[in-house]
Formats: sequence, C-alpha cells, structure tokens
Amino acid sequence: MSHSGTPFRGNLSDIDIAALREFIAIVEAGGITAAQGRLGKGKSAISLTLSRLEARLSMRLCDRGRSGFRLTEQGRMVHSAAIQLMSEIGHFTDFIGAATHKLEGEVSMFADDSFLFEFADPLSRAIARIKDRYPQLKLNLRMTSPDHVLASVLEGSADLGFTALIRRSDALVATPVCKERMGLFCGKDHALFPRDDACLTMEELRRHDFVAAEVAQEADYSDFVGAFTVSDLAPTILSRMLLILSSRYLGFMPEAFAAPWVARGDIREIALRGSRGANTCYLIHRRARPLGLGGSIFRSMILDEFARWQSGGEVGTEVTSAV
Repeated sequence: MSHSGTPFRGNLSDIDIAALREFIAIVEAGGITAAQGRLGKGKSAISLTLSRLEARLSMRLCDRGRSGFRLTEQGRMVHSAAIQLMSEIGHFTDFIGAATHKLEGEVSMFADDSFLFEFADPLSRAIARIKDRYPQLKLNLRMTSPDHVLASVLEGSADLGFTALIRRSDALVATPVCKERMGLFCGKDHALFPRDDACLTMEELRRHDFVAAEVAQEADYSDFVGAFTVSDLAPTILSRMLLILSSRYLGFMPEAFAAPWVARGDIREIALRGSRGANTCYLIHRRARPLGLGGSIFRSMILDEFARWQSGGEVGTEVTSAV
C-alpha cells in the first residue's frame, strides 16, 4: 500500500489528534475488531479513520486482515510518538488549568482496603486539600485488595496506587510512605482462644486451618507466615476477617483493622515470637505513564499529610522521604 500526496509537514489539526487517539486505542485493544467497544464505533468507521491517518502521514501503520493485526515498524514509531504527544497535551491542559485554578480532568487512586482503619486521617486531609483547591478535579478513589491495586496501576486503569504489596519492577515508581503493623488472630470460639500464648508452639498452630495474609515483607515475619499451610483464600481484608470471625481459621490482620473486634472480645491476637510484623506502604505509579499535574499534586499532598501526621506523634507511623 503506497501513500502519495502532500508530505506531512508536522502541523496537526484537531482531526489529526483525534485520529491519533483512536490509533492508540486500536493498538491497546489489539486490533480494529477489539477496539469497537472501547471507541463506540463500528469496524468500517474505525478502518476509515485509520486509513485516513495513514494517508495523512504517508505511511502504512499496521497490517490488518485475516492474518491478524500487527504494527509495522513505522507504526510502532508513530504509536510511541503519539503516546508522548497525548501526555504532553495533557500536561499543557493541566498547567493552563492550574494557572487559572480550574484544574480539571480525573485522578484515580486505588488503595489497600485495610488502610481506611489506620490511615484515614492523613488520607482524608489530603482529599480535603485538593478538593478545596481544585473543586473541578474529579477524584476516582477505590479501596480494594492489594493485588488489585498493583495490577490496576501496572495496566493503567489507576493513576496512583497506595499499597503494601510491592513487587520490584522497573515499570513502577514506588515511594515508601508509612508502616502497617500486622498480627496473628483467632475468633472467640476457636480452640486456641482460651489458651495461654506462652504454652503454644508453632507445631500446634500449624495443625489449624490458616487464611493467608496478602503481604509479608519483612524477612523474619515472612518466614513465620511461610511456616503455615494456606487452607483457604480471602483476597480482601473484609473477607479475611469474616473467616477469622468464624473461629475456624487463624489469620494475619493489620492490628489497627482488628482493634474494634478485639475490643468487643470477638477475636484475640496470638502473640508468639515472630508473629508480629510491619509492612511498608508505598505510593506507586507507572513509570511509562507520568502523572499529570492533578495526580502529581495529589501525590504531593498525600506525602505532606503523612509527614505532618508523623511529626504529630502518631504511634506506629514511619514516614520516609520520596524517591
């Protein structure tokens, strides 16, 4: 397929930018057919836009047909440049909005569901600050399981993640923020509930069903957790607590989250050597998708509020500088 006509001179119109956005969506979806739902258009309309973009740029961007969808070498270069262009357009829009105190758009952040119980104060203050300063900025917040937080940031459905689950990756920028304290618990009708901790052994504990913790970072704590055989899974903090409340399982929980049930006598902590740990909690974002101005401001406000919280003498909180 050859494209003739006036060579592209680098002057982009709104129609060109819209076509490049559509091209990015096609590549992310893996083809024209798969992009229909994402773009809300039929195959013929998508194909026409793509053909017009190829004619505009005087190059073939992809091979499509019965053999499937595949970018050409030029298509890969255009795709990379288009992503960078859209990022720069977003930055420009953000800065213009900030200059007029009308920062718009959306910032999405997913956080571990247990963090509400220990870190509600600094998080809620950060939310209040950014909402007061930029009321037109839309916040999309979700409390979910740690593995979902990590996956959402890596796949790009969340701008920011706040999680204790961190797998070292060049794809992520991870900033340590604070510590979450963990302990081992059982329900009030569990066989170990009335027992004296001093009389318990690891061998006895291992005979009971166990629901896993999602995160165990520290080496000694990880070794202690690893000594148990996982009998059932509960990926969210609420589902894990429900299993522990059934008094049929031992399970690791954040101490701040467990505190209300401990106070009511519904569960108790089993304290053995190595049974307590503290996981570092990180703010994360994807390196290949730099945060827009709204996300950067929100991230800075969160770090600032946690630093203020630590300096105010909150017990069990450790704040480190951003990296």
